[in-house]
Amino acid sequence: MYDRDDSAPSLLSFLIGGIVGASLTCLLAPQSGIALRRRIREGVDDRARRGREAARRLAATGRAVASPSGPKVPEPGLPTDMGGGGRG
Repeated sequence: MYDRDDSAPSLLSFLIGGIVGASLTCLLAPQSGIALRRRIREGVDDRARRGREAARRLAATGRAVASPSGPKVPEPGLPTDMGGGGRG
């Protein structure tokens, strides 16, 4: 009759299930509270470090794209160094 895309609710359900499962695993893990907090903190620190590194790489790539190391193109309407009195 009609086509309908139901992938968004399915994906959302999958993600919510993953979050609930991970939360229950942390709560029921056979570790002391101190060890569990340390493990969570190390995971957060690791992901923050990876995020900062990715941001640095992205910024470096953006700078390389924005300012290529080639001859600079003069602005339109400005005199050039082509010789011949600006005729070109």
